Amino acid sequence: MELCRWIRDSCSDRFYQDKRLLNHLVSPYAQMTEAVTSYRQSMVRYVQPDTPIVIDITDGFDRLTTSLAKPRARKMKYLNLVRDGSEGTLVTGYWCIEVYAHLKRKRVIPLALDVYSIDDPCVGSENLQIQRLVTAIDQDLQGKGIWIADRGFDRIELYQMWFSLNSHFVVRQCGGRSIVTPEGTRLILKEFVEVLAQRCAYAGGCSDIVFSRVYLPDHPKPLYVVACWLPGEDEPLMLLTTLVVENLDQARQILWYYKRRWVCEQAVQFLKGRVGLEGFRVRRYEAIQRLAILAMFAMGFLTWILLCSRDLTERLFSWTSRFRRHVQFIYYRLLDGLQEFVRLNPNDLIEPLPNLCRNG
Repeated sequence: MELCRWIRDSCSDRFYQDKRLLNHLVSPYAQMTEAVTSYRQSMVRYVQPDTPIVIDITDGFDRLTTSLAKPRARKMKYLNLVRDGSEGTLVTGYWCIEVYAHLKRKRVIPLALDVYSIDDPCVGSENLQIQRLVTAIDQDLQGKGIWIADRGFDRIELYQMWFSLNSHFVVRQCGGRSIVTPEGTRLILKEFVEVLAQRCAYAGGCSDIVFSRVYLPDHPKPLYVVACWLPGEDEPLMLLTTLVVENLDQARQILWYYKRRWVCEQAVQFLKGRVGLEGFRVRRYEAIQRLAILAMFAMGFLTWILLCSRDLTERLFSWTSRFRRHVQFIYYRLLDGLQEFVRLNPNDLIEPLPNLCRNG
C-alpha cells in the first residue's frame, strides 16, 4: 500500500486505486491457486536437497510472533479465538501457516502464507489443513529440502504425513511421546534421553549432545533422536528426524538445521511490520487469505532481487536509510532501498528495474 501512491496508470486517483485492489480481493473470479503453484515451481530451482524448509503456525504461543489478530472485530466471517503473543491474551482473529525456504546468506523464499479458521467448513481441522499444504508444497518442490518444524507439529496424526513425503524432516519433540529403543523396549522419549546422557557420562564422552536410533510404535521405519542441553535450560532440546545420525558431527548438523527455524520469526515480523500483513484494511475472510498471498509474492519478489544480481542489491542498499544499515535481517534494508528507487522514478516504474537487472 505504501508503493501504491507511486503507481501511474489510467486510474490517477489513489482512492480508486485502493478500491480497485479491494474489489479484486473479494472477486469470486479471483482464483490464486494457479498463481501460487506457478510461483513455487519458478522458485524450485533455488532449492537444494539440503535446503531447510521451515514451517510454523502463527498461533501466538511464542511471544515473538502473533496470530492475525483482529481484536475489535465482531461480525467477520469464521472469527475464532487466537492468542496475541505480544499481549499474552486471547483475542479474535485467524491462524496462519507459514512455510519458508532458508537459502544461504539469510535469503528467504516464502512458500506459503495460508490464513485459515477451523470454523471454515472447507478446512475441516487444523491437521487436515497442515497435511494439504505440506503435501502440495512437497510436490511443487519435487521432494527437495529438509522440513524443519517446532513442537506444534509433534502430533501423532501428522507423522503419517511426514513419512509420506519424498523429503526428510526434523521435528522438535515435547518429550512425552512413547518410542521403541533399538533393544525393543518401549520408553517415554524424555526418559530415554536421560538414559542416553547417563550412558555418555559413564563412558566419559560428550554428555551435552546425545543421539540414538529409535522407532515409533507401529511404524517400522527407523528414526533418530538428537538431544542437547542449552545453557541455562533445565529441559533438553529433543529432535526427531529421518536423517541418519551415527556420530557427533551428524548430530551437530541436525541441531544446525533446527537453528535455521529462527528465520520464520524474523520473516513474519518483517511481513507484519514492513509489508503490512497485519495492518490490512479488509473485512472479508476470502480477501484476507488473498492479501496474505500477495504479501508472500511481495517478499518473494525481494528475494528474486537478492538472487538476481549482487550489484543490483548493493545499489539498492546504497539508497537505504542510515537507520536501517545495521539491521541483521537484510530485507528491511532492501525494501527501504526499493521504495527510495520508486520515489526517484515516479513516472517510469516498470522499465528502470529491468534495466538495472541487465546492467547488473
